[in-house]
Amino acid sequence: MNKEYLKKRFIQYVHIAIGIILLDFGFFFFTEPKNLVLGGMMGLSVILEPYYSQIGSWFTSSIFLFIANGIALIIGGIMLGKDFFIKTIFSSLFSPLVVFIFERTNCDPNFFLKEVSEAGSYLVAVVCSILTAGVGMGLALKNNGSTGGLDVIQKILSKYLHIPYSYTMYFTDWVIVFFSGFTFLGGFSFNIELVIYGFIGVYGISLIIDQIVLRARARRTAYIITEQPQAIRDFIYSKTDRGVTFIPAKGAYTGMEKTMVVCTMEKNEAYRIMESLSEIDPNAFCYISTTREIVGDYL
Repeated sequence: MNKEYLKKRFIQYVHIAIGIILLDFGFFFFTEPKNLVLGGMMGLSVILEPYYSQIGSWFTSSIFLFIANGIALIIGGIMLGKDFFIKTIFSSLFSPLVVFIFERTNCDPNFFLKEVSEAGSYLVAVVCSILTAGVGMGLALKNNGSTGGLDVIQKILSKYLHIPYSYTMYFTDWVIVFFSGFTFLGGFSFNIELVIYGFIGVYGISLIIDQIVLRARARRTAYIITEQPQAIRDFIYSKTDRGVTFIPAKGAYTGMEKTMVVCTMEKNEAYRIMESLSEIDPNAFCYISTTREIVGDYL
């Protein structure tokens, strides 16, 4: 492994660590104090928290997360392979460690919310939880990491039930949020308010993750059907320094042979191409689409 690769991996892990710290910060100071359940292993921790006292004062959320993430990690290693185990071990153990540090440094969980009125505390907690969890998870996922825990179970379900990962992710989170409304201590009850807050939180987090993970990589792809592909190629080279691909094209009605020039570029570069296209080939047909995900080098 060369130095450039090691540097790239180090930067990735730094970003993943920052994302996990941000996620745990929101959990400790906003999500947990208001008993909000936004899915994931942390959501399970909030649901089970009323029962921790029956085990002992030493058993806290961080201990539960260590145990649950550890079990999920072992199961993932068995069912998803060694490579997955190695890639997930950092997130699975680092996340509960951060929560453990917050707990043991005697940080006041209500440090921020105590300055907010009781009427607005739930709204502030939900908004801040969405922001911290969304940005934190998005940062981790953008750098090919994870937050451990329930991610493992979701990927196992996706692999063995042949269901898209996004479906298993949303399904498990929705189920956890729904069951968070049930209370059995001191009698049976169902708190629909917390469930609605949870649904809003899960949806908001997913929107932020999409913006960070997908929009950060989003580009514009131009498809130009022309009789002057060389001239358009040269123009793209001079203005954007992007590579292009030539694809033979034939009109279904006219039978005319033309060439489709395909190029992926930044949004502002696409606008420059469109502005000058008519000057190069007035008869060219062009459409531009948003490319949500890019793998490899598109230069």
